Amino acid sequence: MASDLRTLLKRERLLQQKVAIVEKFVIAFDKDRDECEVEVRLNGLEEVYVEFFVLREKIELLMEDEEDDGDDIDPAEKDATNREQQNFLAAENFENRYCKLKVALLKLLPPKDPPQRSSGTPAEQATTHSKVKLPEISLPVFSGKLGEWVMFRDTFRSLIHQNGQLNPMDKFTYLRTSLTGDALKEINTIELSAANYEVAWKVLQERYENKKLIVKAYLDALFSLEPLKKESYDGLNHLVSEFEKNLQMLDKVGEQTAQWSTILAYMLCARMDTATLRLWEAHHNSKNVPKYQDLVTFLRNQCSVLQSIAPSKSTSSDQRQSKIAVCHAVVKMSNKCPFCGESWHSPFHCTKFQKMKVTERNEAVMKSKLCRNCLHPGHFSRTCDKGVCHHCRQKHHTMLHFTPGVLEQAQVPSLPHILISARHWVCS
Repeated sequence: MASDLRTLLKRERLLQQKVAIVEKFVIAFDKDRDECEVEVRLNGLEEVYVEFFVLREKIELLMEDEEDDGDDIDPAEKDATNREQQNFLAAENFENRYCKLKVALLKLLPPKDPPQRSSGTPAEQATTHSKVKLPEISLPVFSGKLGEWVMFRDTFRSLIHQNGQLNPMDKFTYLRTSLTGDALKEINTIELSAANYEVAWKVLQERYENKKLIVKAYLDALFSLEPLKKESYDGLNHLVSEFEKNLQMLDKVGEQTAQWSTILAYMLCARMDTATLRLWEAHHNSKNVPKYQDLVTFLRNQCSVLQSIAPSKSTSSDQRQSKIAVCHAVVKMSNKCPFCGESWHSPFHCTKFQKMKVTERNEAVMKSKLCRNCLHPGHFSRTCDKGVCHHCRQKHHTMLHFTPGVLEQAQVPSLPHILISARHWVCS
């Protein structure tokens, strides 16, 4: 049985080598020399893909039999969960290589000749044979965040799903390469075949086509916008853009946001800095309830004013950047971990920080005046360009993540009773 397993593993390595050869072909591709080979390589890749998973199934069965028959095997090696994880990673790595490689080969295929027309006006014939090259449209990427689903769904439908020139197998390949994270896990166990494309697309729709949760995601994005502390073009432009973007998406899913004018104006005013709010009150100068669209128009004009005078404030900006640079320099010169006081090391390697509770970690970060997103000094989380939390995709470090239901979340500022009732319904 051991010799059989070695034979299968050797065949698996040979298949991996074939994939590597095709990858090398794509990297060194020369159109004049290699274009005629693309279709042959593509067909060979399909055969390797099918053979790999047939072979993988045999290997996993033999490995399970050997572990069951062994007497001196470490119990940890017999853990079915670890074995399944290793098998899943092997299949996932090969699947990802195959999908990326097939997409690359499809792009290298020579263009098909357009059908000849026997009749038509000169204008139509000129349009048919036009040599104008349009810019390529990038495929959307969906990670599983509900706030991204509507945009991904509509774009993918337009580019791929409703494209009559693509067969189901190609559509399925494009779908896999457009998914990451939790979204990819939803269809990862579905075998890649032409017949299963509709199955995979239906699985995604059933998982993410949830209007209640989609509306909640957009409302959460609105409520989580932080108030501006001082007047600036970047901050004000970001605030208005985020409001408009989320409201447009709410309109797209059928919410009548035009009727929310009073509440939206209140929410937006509550997040404006003091200087801008004072200018707005002087501009409005009325006892009537302000309209949201009037407020947005004023803020857009104010953004233009701030943008036009931004160069005159370059000195203060340079000073601010200098302070941040000095702050980083001081930290680096101290060469000490802000949590344990020992030599500088990553928070992931800090034993003291790892042993803290989540609340203690947050308190330590605030006490040290560090960014809650990257755990470095000199800036705030809202301006941090590093990654996001791996659990909830919000702008805080993964080690500072609060488990839902365990700790009380920050309360939303009080609003009129009608808004609280509406939000309670959406979140229930």
